Amino acid sequence: MNTPLHSLRAGIIGTGFIGPVHIEALKRLGVPVTAVCGSAAGARSTAAQWGIPEVYGDYDFASLCRSPNVDVVHITSPNKAHVEQSLVALKAGKHVVCEKPLGMTSRETARVVQAVKK
Repeated sequence: MNTPLHSLRAGIIGTGFIGPVHIEALKRLGVPVTAVCGSAAGARSTAAQWGIPEVYGDYDFASLCRSPNVDVVHITSPNKAHVEQSLVALKAGKHVVCEKPLGMTSRETARVVQAVKK
């Protein structure tokens, strides 16, 4: 069974340039953005600007991934963090959309691919 896109709730990790691009795209598609994670100031500012109810400062992406109000995690953080954040989100049972590159090496990327298969 396919889940309708508009019924998913998104959490965003990363509040730099690309994070708000994802937020705007999701909102245009009718996907609610329920959580954002970044630095304390960045997360608060982004949440206030876009009306996002859950704020995870100090880069507390693990807590965002545990939120029952997030179905899909968009990873828009610096490249070096993508693998760890993807693995945590997948372990929490979330769908993952990750900005490129998925990993810094093919070995790192393979770890994420294996986690998806599980």
